[in-house]
Amino acid sequence: MWLKVQEGDTVQAVIDFSSIKTIAKHWTGQRSELCLGQGCPYCLAGNPKRWRYQAKLIIDGKPADWEFGEQVMRDLSSIPHDQSYARITITRLGEGRKTAYQIALQSEAKQGSQEQLPPIANKYIRGEYGHLVKH
Repeated sequence: MWLKVQEGDTVQAVIDFSSIKTIAKHWTGQRSELCLGQGCPYCLAGNPKRWRYQAKLIIDGKPADWEFGEQVMRDLSSIPHDQSYARITITRLGEGRKTAYQIALQSEAKQGSQEQLPPIANKYIRGEYGHLVKH
């Protein structure tokens, strides 16, 4: 299940930092298309490559996938965590190509108990051309 947040809504989630992977994509004017690597028709046509990120979340005890851009990745990088999991709050601001997300670490009071979370790590990341690379 992919995370779907409506404009103005807030979601409480647990993010698995070890699951974050990088994916190269091209914006075609209508939608994002995966970069196909060497010989990619979008690259050959001069369509710039942009980096997207995907991570595994747990929301209300259920796994979800989330795709996001550079700003969210910078925000996530600033969140202190001493384990691969952190409880975060995600708020969607804007719609369409003007969508932005506000990311915050949940306060200790909101986090409640630290129940055992299921492992959801992904052992694959995307290489320079979007191909799977085992790490």
